[in-house]
Amino acid sequence: MLPLGTEPLVLADGTTINPIDGTIVEEEVLVEVPTAIDAQREVVSARLRISDLPVPPDQMNTLSVILSYSLQGVDNNDIATLLHIDEDWVADIKQSDGYKELQTTIIKNIIDSDLSDVRNLFVQHSRGAAGVMLGLLDSKSESTRGSAAKDILDRAGHRPVDVIDHRHTLEGGLVIQYVKPSKEVPTIDITPEKEF
Repeated sequence: MLPLGTEPLVLADGTTINPIDGTIVEEEVLVEVPTAIDAQREVVSARLRISDLPVPPDQMNTLSVILSYSLQGVDNNDIATLLHIDEDWVADIKQSDGYKELQTTIIKNIIDSDLSDVRNLFVQHSRGAAGVMLGLLDSKSESTRGSAAKDILDRAGHRPVDVIDHRHTLEGGLVIQYVKPSKEVPTIDITPEKEF
């Protein structure tokens, strides 16, 4: 049965033809756009609260400044000089759990941002890559056809079940050690001075 008016013509192989100009209609990828309320909920759930910070807010400035200088490659002696604090304090702060947690979080966020950019690049080219993989099914080489077929089945969720054997042994015992920091984290006033 032929389509009426401007309805697209669908061939037996699934190809869709535009009846107006006779071109092949490319399948559109639709992405569901969240409602304004859903988007606000997602943003709010992703935000950190003050209570989620690794240290109290008055110490957060100190950790942030020291971490910023450290990520730039400034050594402990120079950081201590810049902040007018003892070099041992800088070393102690860098060994604190709060500093390590802040450093890990910031580095993870940078890596995740880079991975997201790379992932988006792969998504943009995935349709072409899938076409190449499907084209390999028509290869003259039997091994190429077999490899392509296996990869396509794997990606479609039809791969054999992986069997993993886990064996664990525990020798000795569990030791929990609490190490108390030697000094309090100082508070650095980073409020700019007013110039008149």
